[in-house]
Amino acid sequence: MRTLWTRYLALLENDLSTQIFDNVKNLLVCALLFAAGTNALVGPHDLLIGLFASSVAGWGLIVLSTLLMLLNVSDGIRRLAKLRYHLALQLLLILIYVVVAERVVEIVWVLRAH
Repeated sequence: MRTLWTRYLALLENDLSTQIFDNVKNLLVCALLFAAGTNALVGPHDLLIGLFASSVAGWGLIVLSTLLMLLNVSDGIRRLAKLRYHLALQLLLILIYVVVAERVVEIVWVLRAH
């Protein structure tokens, strides 16, 4: 038990909590951008600020959020590759990303419907 505690303290000294919160924050921002893009595709708006069709802006947000999400996931996977049991942790990270992102998109769609 003492060994686990020592490892945990060492990880905290190496800014573990900051890295985790930054990764989660990036995930949530990407999911919100994706939800905004999908909402723009199905929304009744024809022009966005009089310049772009909402479908063009929607697809642009979807592509941007997907690229940012892939960058965030690849950074998390790269960091996890340095740890013990990295394959299980990487698969768990990907699963968590998919579930959380999908849930955020659902929440935004429900809130926009009301």
